[in-house]
Amino acid sequence: MDAAESVGERFRADFAFDPNVVLFNTAGVAPMSMVAEAAIQRMSHHLRRGWFDLGEAFRIYEQARGSFARLTGARPEDVALMQTCAAAISQVALGLALRPGDEIVTTDQEYPSNAYPWYAAAQRASALIRVVRSAPDYSLPTESVLAAISPQTRVVAVSWVQFQTGTVLDLRAISHACRRHGAWLVVDAIQGLGVMPFDLLQLGVDAVCGGTHKWLCGPLGQGFLALAPGRAAELAPLLHGAMTYGTPEDAVDPSRPPRPDARRFEPGSPPLLSAAGAAAAIERLLSLGIENIHRAALANSDRLITGLLTRGARLLVPVGNTLRSPIVTCIPRGNLDAIAAKLTARHVAFARRGGGIRLSPHAFHHAGDVERFFAILDAA
Repeated sequence: MDAAESVGERFRADFAFDPNVVLFNTAGVAPMSMVAEAAIQRMSHHLRRGWFDLGEAFRIYEQARGSFARLTGARPEDVALMQTCAAAISQVALGLALRPGDEIVTTDQEYPSNAYPWYAAAQRASALIRVVRSAPDYSLPTESVLAAISPQTRVVAVSWVQFQTGTVLDLRAISHACRRHGAWLVVDAIQGLGVMPFDLLQLGVDAVCGGTHKWLCGPLGQGFLALAPGRAAELAPLLHGAMTYGTPEDAVDPSRPPRPDARRFEPGSPPLLSAAGAAAAIERLLSLGIENIHRAALANSDRLITGLLTRGARLLVPVGNTLRSPIVTCIPRGNLDAIAAKLTARHVAFARRGGGIRLSPHAFHHAGDVERFFAILDAA
């Protein structure tokens, strides 16, 4: 057993899998790990005691902020825990002081949650949306994004990993272009965090948004916003409450400014349960090593690619790219609707994306899962 397989087996032990299902939709909703479930139960126990255990509950919550910081390469004070990835994106899009004529560069492959907030922001500020178009095969070279950045660009808002085919953008190259024009680089990283190494500061990203129900194997309904140092103070909070300005014990002072750090975006009672579960899931991944997780997931991806090509499927995955996601999108031979229906009937979790079938194996999968998938596909 090589190192990747060893990490995969250790990670697999964190889940209670049904042997009759094949969960190849990690890029949609992943199974929540038992590590996360146990942390939620522990937090629930604290909350059963109410007021008397709130100190411990809030201590765990602040530790969770540190877990998100380690995941993204940010400082804890630059992390806000939010309801969803969409909420984090909306906070940045609508909290920025855009001006008429400012340009927002984005792509035509963005998930709706990373598109609608920017259109709303542009409409509110009379700014302009500049959309980078993909090729018919869904390829989206980083060079196309770079060519769209100009002196009028105020924001580049892109996904690190595109949800249709797993195309990965070179964020470091994009950030260099943003710096030349004084533009923000805002990244939806939900399709890569947990299965690919990420460092906000090294990449030059200004804001990264994500959620924990995909590759992080945490709970649904837990998002976050991580910012580069100093950027939090440049965003106006959309929601306001006691925590935006201080604590519930502080007297109301209309002249008080919001907190200078990212906690200004957390207006009320924090998501204690989901934050505890998410942090536990993140810490487990960090302990295994995200680089190791990435290699193990890519090994499963390679098994799928080899088998699909053998069966004459057309791949929409960027094979050979040095920046690779485990996502594999394919158009199999035969009637796609019939094949998809049969896969669903045989308990294979996948997604319909890019005009085909998207498969997203994680490190916890192994060769047996791939073999079971192909047995079902061949029968279909």
